[in-house]
Amino acid sequence: MARKRKNDTRLDPFATPVENSSLDELLGQTNIGDVVQMPSPSDPNRTIKLKCEVIPFSKIADKTVVFGQNRREQSLLNEKSVADILPAIKNDGRNMHPALCWEKGGQLHVLSGSRRRKACLIAEANYVVLTSEDFTSEDAKVLAVSSDQYIAPSLWELGKAYEQTRSKLQEVGNKGSYREIAAIEGVSHTAVADAIKAYEHINRDVVLLYPTPNHLGREVAKKLINARKEQPEQFDIKLAQFSVQTLFTEEMSDEKRAIAITKYLTTFNDESTSRSEALLENKYVKVQRSLNSGAITVKIDDKVLTDKRLEQLQKLLNSFN
Repeated sequence: MARKRKNDTRLDPFATPVENSSLDELLGQTNIGDVVQMPSPSDPNRTIKLKCEVIPFSKIADKTVVFGQNRREQSLLNEKSVADILPAIKNDGRNMHPALCWEKGGQLHVLSGSRRRKACLIAEANYVVLTSEDFTSEDAKVLAVSSDQYIAPSLWELGKAYEQTRSKLQEVGNKGSYREIAAIEGVSHTAVADAIKAYEHINRDVVLLYPTPNHLGREVAKKLINARKEQPEQFDIKLAQFSVQTLFTEEMSDEKRAIAITKYLTTFNDESTSRSEALLENKYVKVQRSLNSGAITVKIDDKVLTDKRLEQLQKLLNSFN
C-alpha cells in the first residue's frame, strides 16, 4: 500500500459504509469532473450529489468563502498553521483530497477544507472541491465540527465557538452556563470554562504573536490572563514593545519561540513593577498611581462591590468632565 502523503488530508467524519467503502475513501478517489453521492452528514437517509471541480488559484478568493460557523478562525491561519500540508500542495500544484463546498447564493461555501483553501492560496495552487446544492444548514453545522478532527482548533478558537453556543442558549431562555454548553459540545464544563476565558481575556493581537494559535494552550492562557490581571499596565507596555527581531535573535523551533513569548509577556522585573505608588490599600480596595503616566488604577474585590456601591461609583465617575 502506498504511503499516505501529507497533501492527502483525508478525514472520516462519518465512517459511513458506501458500497463496501468508507465515505472518506469514496471522496479521496474522486477525479475532476466525477459526480459522486454521499449520505447527508445530518441525515444518513438523505443523499447528497456532488460534482468534483477544480478552482484556479486566481479565482479561489472570489469564488469561495469559508462557512460562517466554521470553528477555525480564518484570520489566524498562516503559513505555519498549514505547514503540514503546504509542501505537498506546492509540489502538486493542487490539493489531492477535495474539500467539501455548499453551492449557495452564487458562491461556494467551504464546509470542510478551509486549511486546504489557505494552503492553496499561499502556494498559488489550484483548489479541488466537491460541490453540491443539496447541503442544508444542519449538514453545514455537522461538518463545521467534524472537519476539525485532523487538527483541532486552538483553545482560543474553541472559546469563540463556545461563546456562540452560549448566545444561542440564552436566545431561547437558557442561562448558557458552562455545564449547559458542555452538554451540547460533548466536553467537560472545565474545558468550556478554560476556552471561554481564553477568548474573553486574551486579545486576538496576543494570539497572533504566537507561531500558531495552537501554541496557546490552557497553561499558557492562564499565565497570560493572570499577568494581564495582576500587572495590566506593564503587560500592555510589554505588548506594545514586542518585536520579534529584537526578542529572538537566533533560530529556534516554534515550541521554543512560543515559550519565549509567554515568558516575555508574563515576566516583570522589579524596576518595572515598582513604578507606581499605593494611594490606598486594604483587604478589599487597592488604589495605585503610575509614576510614569500618572494614571490611577483602582481594584475592588467583587465581594464588597454591591449593586448599590457600583451605582454610586458610576455616578461619581460620570461626573468627571
